[in-house]
Amino acid sequence: MNNKSFSKKINYSDFESIIPTALHTAYPLIFTDITYSQEIFNQLAKNGFEDELKNDKLVFELEARHKLIDKFVKESGVKQILEIASGFTASGLNICKEDEKIKYVEFDLPQVIRKKKQILKSITTLPNNMFFVEGNALNYNDLEKTLKYFDLNKPIVVVNQGLLRYLDFNEKQIVTENIYKIISKKNGLWITCDFTPAKFIQSQNKNLSDNISKDYNKSLSNITDRNNINWRFKDKEEVERFLNKNNLTIEWHEFTESINMLSSKARFALIDEQVLPYLENAYVGIIRLL
Repeated sequence: MNNKSFSKKINYSDFESIIPTALHTAYPLIFTDITYSQEIFNQLAKNGFEDELKNDKLVFELEARHKLIDKFVKESGVKQILEIASGFTASGLNICKEDEKIKYVEFDLPQVIRKKKQILKSITTLPNNMFFVEGNALNYNDLEKTLKYFDLNKPIVVVNQGLLRYLDFNEKQIVTENIYKIISKKNGLWITCDFTPAKFIQSQNKNLSDNISKDYNKSLSNITDRNNINWRFKDKEEVERFLNKNNLTIEWHEFTESINMLSSKARFALIDEQVLPYLENAYVGIIRLL
């Protein structure tokens, strides 16, 4: 691992265009059994919610990644969790209410964190083991502020459900270096769906395009100018080379492993064979120190 610091002064406005994607992904989760998803969306929708952002077929992909990441976090046995780009999901809240021994820190841009805290406080009592930090994952000085909530003699699990796709390759490198610094303190883990290769774009366009346009990912670019399909890793081998270069290794898990966990199947009266195409070519990676 290159120990050179990549932290830099961040212009937060450069990344504000990502924020609407958090709304875009909050909506489909109302069709699942994930606690607080409906309440969170109801609060977000009070400020208006454009039809352009609504795509109920996205639910299968989002429920799969949510439940698989939660599953692998719990199976790790690690009680210290840092969620980067936490958005408006209910993962942290549900995990903290389920296990008071866990320390869970949510980290996102200031506008998101402030809105998230406001929403959660309006629908429930926040657990004492849940914390919030404002910042940008490209700035290690921001990320370092989360460490005061953890015991650095114990491992930390870093999780994220959607960030790297909105970053160019130089920015991906910076975030990877920053996460490495955190998990290397005591043999931690990084669990993410963000290394799903470019082939998944084809699956998304095929399965989701009828809801928004002929090209789902191009339409998503109308929501955020940072959704560049050229910023995706070509295949799993390219991901592995990138991670190996950063002294990391990845254990791949297909989204299809979640098929028996998906409550949304029943909501839409679909059988496994009808849902599986929405999950193909997508992965959760459990990333460890090499």
